[in-house]
Amino acid sequence: SGVLYGYRVNGPQGWEQGHRFDSNIVLLDPYAKLVSGRNYFGLDKGPSQPFGTYDFDSSPFDWGADYQLPNLPETDLVIYEMNVRAFTADESSGLDPAVRGSYLGFIDKIPHLLELGVNAVELLPVFEFDELEFKRYPNPRDHMVNTWGYSTINFFAPMTRYASAGGGPLAASRELKQMVKALHKAGIEVILDVVYNHTNEADDANPYVTSFRGIDNKVYYMLDPKNNSQLLNFSGCGNTLNCNHPVVMELVLDSLRHWVKEYHIDGFRFDLASVLCRGPDGSPLDAPPLIR
Repeated sequence: SGVLYGYRVNGPQGWEQGHRFDSNIVLLDPYAKLVSGRNYFGLDKGPSQPFGTYDFDSSPFDWGADYQLPNLPETDLVIYEMNVRAFTADESSGLDPAVRGSYLGFIDKIPHLLELGVNAVELLPVFEFDELEFKRYPNPRDHMVNTWGYSTINFFAPMTRYASAGGGPLAASRELKQMVKALHKAGIEVILDVVYNHTNEADDANPYVTSFRGIDNKVYYMLDPKNNSQLLNFSGCGNTLNCNHPVVMELVLDSLRHWVKEYHIDGFRFDLASVLCRGPDGSPLDAPPLIR
């Protein structure tokens, strides 16, 4: 446990054919359940390279003998859409600095949610994302931090920098489960805002390779064969995940199952869900395999 790992992938060259193989880059495992990188949100210090990691030493999380899902009727939901970090990051939260902006800090504010009459929280993305993406190269937003989280690095790992006191990936996983357990005990469901329409790997003008692109660009992304196999951009974020390719479809379904089984998530809100209905060339499908 605690080992960091990645992959080097070599293959055919030829940008115009859609290949982006580069054996010099260490790539993140798309199926990594924990991601190790920076531990503190927004601080450009420490390792920026994301690696997969794992833990086979810890005992399984104890959900409790009397634990059960709220299982509320959809028509009765009162949903509070919120960002895990921003909810308690400010000193006005009254929390200890070590837990502000963390999964644990969120737990301390459950009484506030109950007072509001909320019975479901819809969390802005909590999959591992790169909040420093604007700082990769000079651009009009290079002074900003991506606080919202719509720049997914990995679809299985919880956001490491939402752990309290910079605790790292294992703490992030454990504390997210603690948060879900506490919310469920209070009768509050947990819905995740999920981003399966694009990733953090940007566009062809400013390519950024951390995982999918270097493993098989032509499988994971929609390309335009009539234009030197450039990335198609139906997401407005530079790339579009090829969701109805059999490999990518299985990745998305495995991700959803993982969050339900491992973290007891109650439901999902799909960001830009229209992308889930497009074929490899971007054209809308009458019966998208992923949706079916």
